[in-house]
Amino acid sequence: MKVVKKYNQACTVASVKASAYAQKHANLILFTFGIVLLYGAGADLAHAGRGTYADACNGLLSLVEGTFGAMLTAAAGVAAIVAAAVGGFKMAWSLLVVAVGSFILRSFITLFNGDCGGAGIAG
Repeated sequence: MKVVKKYNQACTVASVKASAYAQKHANLILFTFGIVLLYGAGADLAHAGRGTYADACNGLLSLVEGTFGAMLTAAAGVAAIVAAAVGGFKMAWSLLVVAVGSFILRSFITLFNGDCGGAGIAG
């Protein structure tokens, strides 16, 4: 029983310290996570000067409409379920906003910038 008590105490201390560190450095952690996501997802899109703006924009839009958009939708869905479970029913609308936004982003960008988005629809 002593080992279990010591283990629980060590886990509690580690959790409190990790939480305090995460709260203190939240901006840096989120920035680093975003850079890692962009680097991992956009490595295939870097052509070092080869291609056009429309090609790069279509590549990013296909990423958002594809697996990355699906991952965002799934993460928003899990967050909405957790928020609804603790009583934040208004937060469940984030799922709808993210899901719809990832699928109509090409239309919005094509509306405001004609060079981007058009080739992905036809091709």
